[in-house]
Amino acid sequence: MAKSLRSKSKLKAKSVKRKGEFQKKYDERSERIAAKVKANLILQNSSKTIDHDNDDDDDDAKMEIDNKNEVPKKISTAGWRGSRHNMYKQSMANKGKGKKSSKSLKF
Repeated sequence: MAKSLRSKSKLKAKSVKRKGEFQKKYDERSERIAAKVKANLILQNSSKTIDHDNDDDDDDAKMEIDNKNEVPKKISTAGWRGSRHNMYKQSMANKGKGKKSSKSLKF
C-alpha cells in the first residue's frame, strides 16, 4: 500500500531534500540578489552627488532635487487588455457602435 504524504517518513524525506538540494540554490540566488541591490545602491549614490562650487548653482541644485522628489504621474490601467479574448470583445464592441437595430435578442 502507498504511504500518505503526511506520514513521518515522507515528511522527513521532504525535509532532507529542502535542506540538502534546494538550500544551495536558495543561497546562490540570495547572493545574486544582494549583489544586484548593492550595485544599484552604489549607482544611485553616485548619481546624487552635486557640485557646490558656486552659490548661484546651489539654488539650481536644490530645485533639481525638489523636482526629483515629486510623485510620478500615475499611469492609467483602465482599458482593454492585450489578451485575445479581450481583443475579440473590443472588435465586436466597435462593430456594433454605429448600428442601432430594433431586433430583439435571441436566447
